[in-house]
Amino acid sequence: MTDRIVLGTAGLGMPYGISNKTGKPDLNSACDIVKTAFDQGITRFDTAQAYGDSEEVLGSVFDKLKIGSDSKVYSKLHPQLDCCDPEAVQRSVESSLRKLGLKQLEGLLLHHEDQLSFWDKGLGDALKGLVTQGKIKSIGVSFYTPQKALAALDIEAIDMVQVPANILDRRFEDAGVFKKAQERNKKIFVRSIFLQGLLLMPLDQLPASMKYAQPFLRQIEEMASAMNLTRQELVLGYAARQWPGSFVLFGAENSRQVLDNVKGFSSKTVFKFDDNIFKSVPENILNPMLWPKSGD
Repeated sequence: MTDRIVLGTAGLGMPYGISNKTGKPDLNSACDIVKTAFDQGITRFDTAQAYGDSEEVLGSVFDKLKIGSDSKVYSKLHPQLDCCDPEAVQRSVESSLRKLGLKQLEGLLLHHEDQLSFWDKGLGDALKGLVTQGKIKSIGVSFYTPQKALAALDIEAIDMVQVPANILDRRFEDAGVFKKAQERNKKIFVRSIFLQGLLLMPLDQLPASMKYAQPFLRQIEEMASAMNLTRQELVLGYAARQWPGSFVLFGAENSRQVLDNVKGFSSKTVFKFDDNIFKSVPENILNPMLWPKSGD
């Protein structure tokens, strides 16, 4: 099942996630994480121009491990890029390729769904031109709202969508995004299966500003315990089985987390799950952009 896993590398370029206690890893640690993933059969990597120096780090790791030609990399246009300027788009992609040490991106995504408003103002043509040049293989968009994802699936040139989904978050599934993507033969990449680490945090380590999430985390804890699973195994197992035709992203702070995630995702454990149990989770839990900032 590792052919469905994508290693998220935001954490290689900047401190990432509410539960991150180690910060950005050094190059040796980054090498260890990527090598462990690659050795487990993971050859897909997700990065972005806005993820600190993630592209540069990943490129250095590829060079050191000599695995760039055997890897498939997805990156995202910087959210502040002038999307109406085809030359700026071209330069940004060429910069990403140089940093990564690659000749082609497996996929290039718009980092934010709002960038789609520039599609008919030159951005669509610029991206299709990059496909023709062989600099990118596929075009995609990272979404935050199901309605915009549904609309984008009607655009012929968009081959893939990246959406947040997890054991608590069924918004895109309930809206029909997964079903429509399958009907349109578009790829779906699921991110936030751990909700930036929130779903795995010890209850007594929740920041005071996030205590309102505690009842839902306690429910997950109780469900996992009843099935003799860890929360991590439950969350991963749910993702693996709920969206069998999708790719699933996860990040890791160390190689041990990579191995644990692969094991949980690939587990043959069968468990029963009541789909109605998390039908009314508040959006200020599901959407990290709505989380209180530190000190709020």
